[in-house]
Amino acid sequence: MKRQPHHLAFFVGVLLVATGSTEAQDLKTEFLGSQQGFSHIAKTTAGGVTTILVSGQIGWADGAEAPAATLSEQAEIAFANVVKRLEQAGATAEDLVKTTVFIKDIDPDKVHQVGRAQAKVLQLDPPRAATWVGVTGLVYPSLLIEVEATAVLAAE
Repeated sequence: MKRQPHHLAFFVGVLLVATGSTEAQDLKTEFLGSQQGFSHIAKTTAGGVTTILVSGQIGWADGAEAPAATLSEQAEIAFANVVKRLEQAGATAEDLVKTTVFIKDIDPDKVHQVGRAQAKVLQLDPPRAATWVGVTGLVYPSLLIEVEATAVLAAE
């Protein structure tokens, strides 16, 4: 049985936290994959709803000495890293509700390249909510893309 994203569950979770209900008092947050002063994952659960925030993932594969050479390669790696982080938090790409994509020196050709990489790696239908932002640079000059993600899991 294919898991469906739980968009409503996300908003119910936010409402519970905002209203201070009994369930919100059971708020629990974990930080996973901590390294170099930040965590790759923040996982918050309240009232049976888990929200997973994935820090910006880049086009640098584990074990590589440098990021991939092209935007298309970096994009595939960045989206694969998002999936890896979701799995680390107990979720899948199907649980994604939103991504934010930062593209260095954005233009229409780069948008198409990243879009193809996203579709290839995530394989989501329907596509999820997204914001794509052009930036002048990222933390390392050789990086061309960074992807943040939000996923939501409802109690079974």
